[in-house]
Amino acid sequence: MDIFCEYLVKKKSFTDTLIRILITLTCAFLCFIVLSVAVLFYRPLITFVPIIIAGLIFGAVQLGRRYSIEYEYIFTNGVLDIDIIYARSRRKKLISVPCNRIEHMGPVREIKASSNNVVDAIYDIKRPGKYLITFTDGSGKTDLYFQPPEKLVLNMKKYNPKNINI
Repeated sequence: MDIFCEYLVKKKSFTDTLIRILITLTCAFLCFIVLSVAVLFYRPLITFVPIIIAGLIFGAVQLGRRYSIEYEYIFTNGVLDIDIIYARSRRKKLISVPCNRIEHMGPVREIKASSNNVVDAIYDIKRPGKYLITFTDGSGKTDLYFQPPEKLVLNMKKYNPKNINI
């Protein structure tokens, strides 16, 4: 019997939202400046204003997409894979954890400093349901912080019930 769970979650942070707002305001300000210069000082430039404004808007949209980050939690037959997706187009494998290598997994309230390697895959710091996985891989001990759905945790517990706490 195969077990497969896949969850795609969008990262939400105040700084990313603030940067997107600043990009939008800067774009609006630059469009206003270009239009003002064309109308008040240099009339022949007015024919190129729509092209310049379209370029500014396109650039702002592309720059704003860079701050769109999503995590994909994939659990397949005892292996948890976490991918990070940038701008809805570029995917990077963040980490892969076999359940049989998990030394401890349990709920956690806050991220603490550790001498282990730390991987942060938390998508919303304000929401409850954060978990810490401590496991050993080729580079030593690693701490993984993430926010799995309840179904994912229950399926992981089937593969390593002794070390996974709910």
